[in-house]
This record gives sequence, structure tokens and C-alpha cells, in this order.
Amino acid sequence: MRFAHIADVHLGYEQYKLPYRSAEFAESFRRAVEIAVESCDFILISGDLFHTSRPTPETLKEAMDVLSIPRERGIPVFAIDGNHDRTRRKVSVYHLLESLELINLIGFRDERVENRWLVSEKIDRGYIVKGVFGDVEIHGMGYMSSVWFEKKDIRKIFKPECDAILMLHQGVKEIAERFGSGSYELKMEDIPRGYLYYAMGHIHKAFETNYDIGKFVYPGSLQRWDFGDYEVRFYWDGLRLKTIGGTKKGFYIVENFEPRFLELNVRPFIDVKIEADEKTVKKLLMDIGGKISSDSFVRIDLRWREPYDVSSIQGIVRGKYVQIRTRFERVKMKGGKKIKPEDFFDEVELKVIELAGGKDYNAQDIVNILVQSDEMETKTLRKPKSLLDWGVSYED
Repeated sequence: MRFAHIADVHLGYEQYKLPYRSAEFAESFRRAVEIAVESCDFILISGDLFHTSRPTPETLKEAMDVLSIPRERGIPVFAIDGNHDRTRRKVSVYHLLESLELINLIGFRDERVENRWLVSEKIDRGYIVKGVFGDVEIHGMGYMSSVWFEKKDIRKIFKPECDAILMLHQGVKEIAERFGSGSYELKMEDIPRGYLYYAMGHIHKAFETNYDIGKFVYPGSLQRWDFGDYEVRFYWDGLRLKTIGGTKKGFYIVENFEPRFLELNVRPFIDVKIEADEKTVKKLLMDIGGKISSDSFVRIDLRWREPYDVSSIQGIVRGKYVQIRTRFERVKMKGGKKIKPEDFFDEVELKVIELAGGKDYNAQDIVNILVQSDEMETKTLRKPKSLLDWGVSYED
């Protein structure tokens, strides 16, 4: 028996407000499904097929076109919803896809559902709908919040009595913390035991481990989600430039419950972190630039004790999309005393500075604050000689 395990597709996601990124997310899904149908008996989608519970008609058509590939070959697709495409409405886009026989929706339902691939088990309120393929059962449910888990013990709900797979779209504490996230809904000890394979979704980086008698697997997102999900990170430690490898993107082919990761070729994300003066930054970026392909998305994170002209480094590294973040700060003055902006600005001035520091600030909002100030007629904003004189931290 062989099946594919896919998660966090996020169809319709125009990452960084770039429409072509949505097309790339859709293309990754198509490639994964086309590979899967060549050798798999069925396909699992562990949540967040869509980026939103209300996908556009174009996004919905993309999903239907891709999911028609396994349907035409008689290969069932079992799916659960995720936190992004979850809805409180009685009928969701998943129900629409199911009515078109494109997917089989696993989880809690108000009504009994029975077909070639699905069976229903009566519970106190409604039914649990399970997938069936040969002698294997597929259990699971869509995303639930941490509050839900405080009231419910899923170990009492899901109890396998045969060879079975459990599908969940949840963050698990031990694994989320491994990737530097404090966001999770349950702990490893809360997971039901006795399953041969745990088909997880929600964490966007590929990860696999053993749990009880089975394999516990997150395939990660098909495309890179942000710059924390980098392919390569360049890091300057003050002495040398280090290159740190990131995660691969793709999905799993699972044969007899043994997972094998299949990597997809996706757009590279490059993360650059440098804490140095302007001269050093320029030299390092010249060296790095030759190692970055022109189709890359690049984030350059700069930090230093004194500000310098960031515009002078723009264009040194070329990519499809380049984001520059800066943080110039001097946090201590004479005697080691830490200085806060509140020590020099009043409430009105602080509001103006906060608004003016935004990327897309509205000048009218600043005018409104000044007009509303009781001190408008008698006071003007003090202009500092230098932000560095105050030890103010800011970002460009």
C-alpha cells in the first residue's frame, strides 16, 4: 500500500501582495498531485488546502482542475480542513469539492455520510466520518483551537481497532518549540496512541519522528511560507560569513507506513543577517550577491550602532524580490543609563513619531492628532539634533 501525504497548500495566497505567487502555490500543488497519482493508492491532504475559507472563483477552479486528476484515475483523496480554510458555516468549500467527488472529507459531521470511501460512526452529537481503503481506516478531524482541547480529550474519541491513520491539523508543543514557535494547541502526550501513521498539518517545515507504534509526520508547506522558512541563510558573526542550510519543500510518499520525502523545486528564499558598519555591509553583500540566483526572494536584515545610508546598498544584491530591514540603535548613554523615547517626547509627539515611522503613513492622520491637541496653539514639536543623542531604536 502506498499513499501521498500533502499539507498546507494554501491555494490563493498572494504572498507579499504578489499575484504570481498565488500561481506558484497552485503549480506546486499540481506537481505534487501529478507525482502522487503515478504510484499512490490514495492521497491525504492534512488541512489548509486553501489560504482562506472563501477562495476566489479562480482559486476554486485551480483546486478543481488539480483534484480532477486523481478522480479520473479512481484514486481517492481524503482531506481535513485547517485553521486558514476552516469555517463556522454549515457548508464549506470542502463540502462543495466533496459533492463533486473530488475529495472525501474526514471528521465531525452533523449527518451520516456513507460511500465507497467513507463510513460514519455515531457519537453524542452527530457523527465521526472516517475514510476506508482496503483494510486501513483513516481517522481525523479539522483544526481545533487550544480552548477546544481544554474541554475535549481526543484520546477518548479516536481509538483505532485496526491498521489506521490519524489526520490532524494542529500545532504540537514539542515540535512547534523545536522550530522556535510558541504557538500550539496540544502536547504530544495528548495525541491518541495506536496509529501506524500520523498525517499532520499546520507546521510549515517538514518533520518526522516516531510516536508509539507509528510514524509522526509533518510534510510542511509546498511553498516557502516566509523568510524564516529559508533555503539558505547568510550570517555574519563579526569574523566570518557563515552559510546555514534551511529546509526542503515537498511532500511524503508513504509505503507500508514508511515515509519518504519528495522534494519539489520551488522559488528560493534567501535570508541575510549582518550586524556591521556600512563599508563591511557593502563588501559582504558583493560577495553574497554572486551566490544568489536572480529568481530568488531575498531578505537583508541589517543592524548596527549608528545609522547609515541604506539607499547606497540597494541594488547590490539582485533578486526577484528584495526586502531590506534595518535596526540602528544605541541604547546606552553616559553612566550606562538606558534612555527611553518617553524621556524626551510627550504623548502627542510620540503618536506623531509612531505614525511617521510607518511605511504607508497617512499625513492627514498626523494633522488630525495635532489639531486635536490642546497644546497645538502654544507648542511646536521639538526637533532633535540627532536620534542617536537620545538612544532611540528605530526601523527603516
